[in-house]
Amino acid sequence: MCAVEIDVPGALPKIIRVLAHYQRTDEDHRAQHVYLGRAKALRKDLDSAQ
Repeated sequence: MCAVEIDVPGALPKIIRVLAHYQRTDEDHRAQHVYLGRAKALRKDLDSAQ
């Protein structure tokens, strides 16, 4: 993991990226992906992105 990202033209400014791991034993639990504001554009592949 790096602490400084390369400058990418068209990228969102001042993004804080978080990687979290968790483990659940119940089978009914599904992860809910939450993206605020313009960060939704980062994951167009997720239908559940809010």
